[in-house]
Parts: sequence; C-alpha cells; structure tokens
Amino acid sequence: MKSMMIVSAHSADWCTRAGGVAIKYVQLGYKVSAIILTFGVRGESRQFWVDHPGGPAELCREIRTEEIRKAAQYMGVTAEYTDYDDYCLTMDESRIRLLTKRILEIRPEIVLTHWIEDSLNPDHATTASAVIKALGAAARLGAFPDTPALPFPDVYFFESTLPNSQFNRFEINTFLDIGDVYEKKIEAIRCFTAQPELIPFYQDCAIRRGREATDWLRVPGKKIMYAEAFHRYLPYLGKEFPLIDRNLLGEK
Repeated sequence: MKSMMIVSAHSADWCTRAGGVAIKYVQLGYKVSAIILTFGVRGESRQFWVDHPGGPAELCREIRTEEIRKAAQYMGVTAEYTDYDDYCLTMDESRIRLLTKRILEIRPEIVLTHWIEDSLNPDHATTASAVIKALGAAARLGAFPDTPALPFPDVYFFESTLPNSQFNRFEINTFLDIGDVYEKKIEAIRCFTAQPELIPFYQDCAIRRGREATDWLRVPGKKIMYAEAFHRYLPYLGKEFPLIDRNLLGEK
C-alpha cells in the first residue's frame, strides 16, 4: 500500500491545511498517517480555556486527543501524537531521531508538513525544519543500521498561519482541487471544538485558493470552487514533464 505522511505541529493543523488532500488520498487507496507533535494546549486551544478558566491542562489534552481521534476516524486517517509542549515547540536531536525512525517505518511516498517560514507561529517553522532534517537523515544508509535508507519522498509544504500567509511569504506552486471532498473536510474540522474559529478561516481559504486555481486553469466554463495550496519542496524528477490535467479539474 502506498502511503502519505502528514507532520503537524498542533492538533488540527494537518486537518485544516491538508484535510482535503488527505481524504482524496485515502480514497485513492493510500494509507495516510498524521504525526501530531503537540496537542496545542498552551496556544492552540482558546475555546477550552474560555470554557475552563485555570484548566486543568490534562483535561485539555484529553479533549484534544478525542478531537483528533474523531476527525481521523471520520477521514480514514491514522493519527498518532507525541505530546510535546507547544509555544514553544522544541525539536532537539533525540526528537528528530525519533521522527527519522518513524519516517523509516512508514516509508511514505508523499510527505506534507508546514511551510518553512512562519514568524507568526514559530512552532510551524520548527516542525518544518525538523521534518527536513529527519528526511535527510532517513535518506542516508546508517541512520538506523538495521533499516534500509529511504530515498527522499515528494515533499509539499502547506499553508502558513492564516489569515496572513502572505506575511510569511508563503510561495504557492501547486494547487489541488478539493471540491469533491470539501464538505467532508469541513465536517472533520468541526471535530476540533477547542478551536471553532478554524471553520470560517478554512472555508474562506478554500474558496480563495479555488479562485486562484481557476485563474491558472484558464479554461472557459470551468471553475474550481475549492482548493488547497502547497509549495513543492524538491524538484520534479521523471521521464516526462508533469502536465496540468485540464479535463478533470473544475466544474463544467
């Protein structure tokens, strides 16, 4: 079975930024694994702290764990988490080696993670940097002597902090049409009750990216209603140039 790996700084990042693609790839027969580094207890659980002034933080972890479980089950994604502290997330050598080991176990063809620059949320940039370091280690024979090396998979960075992704110089070079799974993605985001503000943010984002993708499509009568945007990290390698499939994209 082919596999996709999504590495997320906080509880909901993987779902909000790449949930549509995750659902599409589950439907294509991929095993999609979400690796969630923190629950976002300190800085990504506003509604919990409004409803529970003073905590306890352990209750927040329990709630966020259940949110992840529900969303992942609904989407058909396998989710796991490490429960590191957020704000500020740190990824030292030992943590990066653990991530390397997990990459070698999953052996993904595709990896999605955060954009490499996010001054509005340094946890995101820390995650991206750790993923690139872990992938670099996994590609070298000897990272774990009893495990074969993994050639670099295709790596895509997803949206930085919304609604100001342009502030972080997020560079889009890939759009995926998610019109057929958009409603399911939004229902999955609704599972994250500690962050109800995510729903309008990512509804707006999908519409805006769909509008931008339609402009690139340039096919009269076709419109991409909802899209997710990414930056492809590594150069494409193949025997032919990849072509835009204008026959399948967009609504007639």
